[in-house]
Amino acid sequence: MGLQRELAVMAMNATPLPGKRNFLEELGVVTPVPTVRGAIGAVAHEPFAAFETKRLFDLLVAFTIGDFPSGTGCSDYFNPFSPWYNVFYGAYGLRSYKRDGNPWGFRSDGRPDVEEMLEIPRLDYNFLTAGELGCPPSRMCFEVLEVELGRQGAWHSADVRCIIPSGLHRLQDADAPDLTYYAVFGVPEEDYLAGGRESYEPVRMRGRMYWRPVADRLTLAWGGLCPDTPDGQALMRTILDAMTPHYTSE
Repeated sequence: MGLQRELAVMAMNATPLPGKRNFLEELGVVTPVPTVRGAIGAVAHEPFAAFETKRLFDLLVAFTIGDFPSGTGCSDYFNPFSPWYNVFYGAYGLRSYKRDGNPWGFRSDGRPDVEEMLEIPRLDYNFLTAGELGCPPSRMCFEVLEVELGRQGAWHSADVRCIIPSGLHRLQDADAPDLTYYAVFGVPEEDYLAGGRESYEPVRMRGRMYWRPVADRLTLAWGGLCPDTPDGQALMRTILDAMTPHYTSE
């Protein structure tokens, strides 16, 4: 095990950090994130309070990422030649503070609100991931291209094609990054930016999100997002096949 990979595993396993609280765990809501081939084998649990995000919800992100290939100092999250490029998968917990008392992702009549749910990956990819890695606002390009709604038992679902800002960047292009994020993702390999590739480049992705209310004002969501390429979508199917039994066995 390389030292950078070992640091990443330790950093992920150490979450939530002191002073932070996993409100899902406190409420007895489990968020299984099974390991698939190519994943790092550790799961981070990152809470973000409404006062931090300036949104009407507390957010808990349980996620894992691609492994650190031998000889590199970073996760395949940064590797544009890997199906793991910009991939994380896992679960979101959302504790709603909407005035109408409804859980996040649902209208007052109980119907699902996909636009509310899409605010979560928009926040996550623009600000909580690329932004924390130093992406300037001018490069925050999350855009939904296509959405197809579905249903599986109690779970509402959305198949989404979108564009995200990559986390891959040259260190000199980073705008005040949160250095603790490098403990998890590692430092991008310079070779990954060869051939004129830009920092925080827009990347086409496709994935699926499932969500449902699990308690008063509380929404649980799970799924993942992978490159919109044949290899990326093969990985997406593997991730969903691994996660589905953990969330739909009721």
